[in-house]
Amino acid sequence: EINPILNSIKDLSERTQTIGGIFDYDQKYDRLVEVNRELEDPNVWNNPEYAQNLGRERAQLAQVVETLDDLTSGLADSRDLLDMAVEEDDEGAVDDVANEVERLREILEK
Repeated sequence: EINPILNSIKDLSERTQTIGGIFDYDQKYDRLVEVNRELEDPNVWNNPEYAQNLGRERAQLAQVVETLDDLTSGLADSRDLLDMAVEEDDEGAVDDVANEVERLREILEK
């Protein structure tokens, strides 16, 4: 039965989108790109304190952005793999998808 898995994917996708809004994903993504650009400039290290602050900010931004990116892509991949597993009547693959969805749920709930 794949309906519970599909419902879980849908629920987690909706929750991921909501969390992305709460955490201002778009703004954090844009800022992460900007911080990375600044850190690539060798002159930023002329002010070590500023560079360290940028490094800390980058780590915080990356945690949010990369977690949400991983969840979004993982859920999309799970949906695609589930479709293929059903098409091929592959119960082992369905179980693998169910396990992956549970792993993604645990990440989301941290």
